[in-house]
Amino acid sequence: MRNIGAHGSATSVALVGLDNEAAGQARELLSAEAAIPPGAIGFADALVALKRQKPDLAIVNFTGTDALALAQAIKRDLPDMVLVALAKKSDAGAILQAMRGGFKEFVVLPEDAARLRQAVREARGGSASEVDEDKGVVVAFAGAKGGVGTSMIAANLAAELAGIHRVLLIDMNLSTGDVGSVLDLPPKDTICDLLAKLERLDERVLGNSVSVHRSKVHALLTPDDPTSVENITADGILHLVATAATAYQYVFIDCGTYFDEAVGVALNVADHVVLITTADVISVRDAFRRIKAWQQLGLDKSRVKVVVNRWSKTSFLQIKDIEQNLGIPVGALVSDEPKTVDQALNEGKLLREVNKKSMVSRDIATLVGMLTDEATEAEEASQTTVVADKQGFFASLFNRG
Repeated sequence: MRNIGAHGSATSVALVGLDNEAAGQARELLSAEAAIPPGAIGFADALVALKRQKPDLAIVNFTGTDALALAQAIKRDLPDMVLVALAKKSDAGAILQAMRGGFKEFVVLPEDAARLRQAVREARGGSASEVDEDKGVVVAFAGAKGGVGTSMIAANLAAELAGIHRVLLIDMNLSTGDVGSVLDLPPKDTICDLLAKLERLDERVLGNSVSVHRSKVHALLTPDDPTSVENITADGILHLVATAATAYQYVFIDCGTYFDEAVGVALNVADHVVLITTADVISVRDAFRRIKAWQQLGLDKSRVKVVVNRWSKTSFLQIKDIEQNLGIPVGALVSDEPKTVDQALNEGKLLREVNKKSMVSRDIATLVGMLTDEATEAEEASQTTVVADKQGFFASLFNRG
């Protein structure tokens, strides 16, 4: 998992830019977990002081420009130091800024006291890079548009991995989530139920809230009533995904086509973002727009993996057309076999349960390689494609002409 918190004696903690009230609050909360100096460091002297002290963790008053500039310098000169942003109120835009800037946690006190203590405990005795290796792999799935098969691919791929790994599938398509229908699985607790008890969310609470599929996939589903999603916040999703990445080896997040600030957080902390499209002009154009919007949020295109669903050699757009217009190599192809897919969806079965030997079942199984950096047939095929004229018909569709 990206951009989330690190693993004795007491953890050494520095306070940067905090006023007397905030510094006193932090010292009181962390008296049993940390060694904290009596005063806070000002931003002007912070880098020199932190280089000298080399604390395990620094709690920084998140003011925006000063905090982000300091974080950049710390990433360069003290890459193992864990950074926690302390703010007076929760704000989705500030959370995204902090995550992109290198902060491992964003907390508001006293509401997030438990999370601050947890971050301090995790920072004890290990570098951030060592902790990241202990986190599960987080994969966000998003559809270029509705109906491209995002939930079907996420659920069936989760089942492929669940035989040998602990896998959690979170349905974050909050308006029309289909994971429960694809897996024919009723919710135990929904994502809304879980986030309503955010203050005590840990691995045990998460494990007691998920539904378990016969394939061993654990699933956290959406409620039937879309009006009950009011308690889903960017901060809540950040905490949920961090907890899940500690408890599971793979965390799949089905974002569908839904997009809000909470989904933006999920995309930013994901190790891989799988963008599902079909090989038609409308889908690929929507995929292009989605990638452009993600880049404006700070999501690097190198983390986006494109999967073309319902692929056949007679598809209107070919691989070279899609790659040229998205500016990203196609990572994998999933064959167009409507009979197998329709039967699986209508009966609430996995594709392999309907027809294990089908091309679409085989293609889903090979997607595992895409998430473990193994070569795929689509990548090999893309290397043989010829780049088309960038001023042609497709360029005008994507405002590239």
